[in-house]
Amino acid sequence: MTVGPAELAALVAREADAGVAGALRAVDAAGALTVERVVGRIGSKPASDTTPWESVVWQAEIVMRPSGLVREAPTAPGEGPEPGMASVVASLSVRALRGVGERWTTVLTERGVETIGDLASTSPASVAAWSRTRDGGYAVQLVARARTCVGAWPAVDPADTRTLLAVSESDPGDSSGWPPGSRADALLLWSTCLRLRAAIDDSVLDRIRVNGT
Repeated sequence: MTVGPAELAALVAREADAGVAGALRAVDAAGALTVERVVGRIGSKPASDTTPWESVVWQAEIVMRPSGLVREAPTAPGEGPEPGMASVVASLSVRALRGVGERWTTVLTERGVETIGDLASTSPASVAAWSRTRDGGYAVQLVARARTCVGAWPAVDPADTRTLLAVSESDPGDSSGWPPGSRADALLLWSTCLRLRAAIDDSVLDRIRVNGT
């Protein structure tokens, strides 16, 4: 069992003011992993206007060990990833991101950024320019947060009507009560929702269901 750097990066970004220990409370609460060591940083700015994203170090590295929970073997085939979920998340207003209030919504809108997808696709050159302005460091943090929200979705049962918030609070090690088509990728679905919970306000995640509705 692992939680990827993107998920951890979002957790750290979510509770940066409380420190790393606070950021990892959600991981500990899940009971699936025990944190041994965290190394890294969040939100590094591009070194130059031409620095590609893959060269920007802004994800934390983490060393974990399993707590003893065992992933249940699939009892039914998944239905394949829900194609609409990635676009649903990308289309959310930047106001849905943690740490974005009225002022930052206005600032980002003036920069042509209205949705999470817009912010996640901001070029390194633009972020490098933003980093040199007032509150530039925080702008970089918000881009990092938005970029943790994009990516492919795991297999989800069409009958799985749980919200993203509910799945993030569930136990992926005991998926016997999950809809059959969501069990095969239980850990991936849980970690995806946990990553989104770290980046997006709970009130928003409580309105979106994992089956795309």
